[in-house]
Amino acid sequence: MFRGSYIAVFTASAVLLFPADPAWKTKPVQQWDEQDAKQVLADSPWVKRAVVAVLPELTAQQRREGGATAGGRGIGMKGLNGGVAQPTKLVAPITIRWESAFPIRAAELKAREIGAPDWDGEAYVLAVYDVPDLKVASNTKLLATELKQAAVLKRAGKKDVHPSNVELMQQQNGLSTVAYVFPRSEEITLGDQRIEFDAQINRLSLAQYFFPSEMEFEGKLQL
Repeated sequence: MFRGSYIAVFTASAVLLFPADPAWKTKPVQQWDEQDAKQVLADSPWVKRAVVAVLPELTAQQRREGGATAGGRGIGMKGLNGGVAQPTKLVAPITIRWESAFPIRAAELKAREIGAPDWDGEAYVLAVYDVPDLKVASNTKLLATELKQAAVLKRAGKKDVHPSNVELMQQQNGLSTVAYVFPRSEEITLGDQRIEFDAQINRLSLAQYFFPSEMEFEGKLQL
């Protein structure tokens, strides 16, 4: 009697300790419901919450020496004060999605999400959501050029991949979405242990890792 009760309690505890796999691991896309889709968009290997650092304001001299934005490139931490990093503050994490991944596109449709980035052609597309203080309506082309020059995908032992385009979208809540379009000519494979996405958006500096080994869906790397 005691032994049977012990086994029952242990089994129940095991269920609590090891919750069921998420829907994207156990169901084909056709069987996803809206909640499944929202789970993919909130907590899956294609979605990250990046810690963002706020860089200090540049002095007039630093702007002159750096050409305002260092020729379009973000100054970054080491570009300030003669190459010495300055103190920064952190803000709330910002969501980054690997938009071109099939599970993300499918989840956006299932969740009836409005305003997701769109693009033409073959590309890796990463979108940064809820970016504050971007004046998308004014100087859009110049801003997009500066953001493009201050972003990169990094892989160990391989050359960096720079975006071919950046698209800016105003959200209904007044925040903005920035979508970075990277060429697929620089193929990312399962042999790449991790991909580092770096970007600077005005004074916001962010870096986030993605892991290809975790980004397989139905037996195929989905990027």
